Amino acid sequence: MRKIITITLILTLCLLGTMQAAGAFGNAANGHISGILNNLLQLNLTDAQKHDIAVILKSHKDQAKTLIANLRTAGQNLRTVVTTPNITEAAVRDAYRAVAAAGEELVVLKVKVMAEIAPILTQDQKDSLAQLKKDRQEKMQNRIKLGTTMIEEWIDSHSK
Repeated sequence: MRKIITITLILTLCLLGTMQAAGAFGNAANGHISGILNNLLQLNLTDAQKHDIAVILKSHKDQAKTLIANLRTAGQNLRTVVTTPNITEAAVRDAYRAVAAAGEELVVLKVKVMAEIAPILTQDQKDSLAQLKKDRQEKMQNRIKLGTTMIEEWIDSHSK
């Protein structure tokens, strides 16, 4: 039983980490690229910067929606696979590879979009964006640590 819980925890944490790629572009449920926009809105952009960034985001919007949909579908498939009775290890690996591949494509797109946006930002805005990213990473690490601690405590208390 402990082995099953541990495997489930590992799969869940891996899936959450991979699904974070969708968050890079916003809410995966609606396919918007608001994740990037949410960060940029905190940078006190000029009207000219807003226009230039909007043009860049618009040019990638359809591709982002497609990639988010692909990631969502792959994630749903993985959840189905790992809850299927008598599933093979190979099937789990294949399903996870599909999630990883879909997430990879989305992250590559985010990097491309941010590379197009970077020249539009001032150095102060770039520094602020870097701090926002650092704060978000720390918050995510704290959530993962809390989840891991809770599971470890549960295992310890029930495995005696």
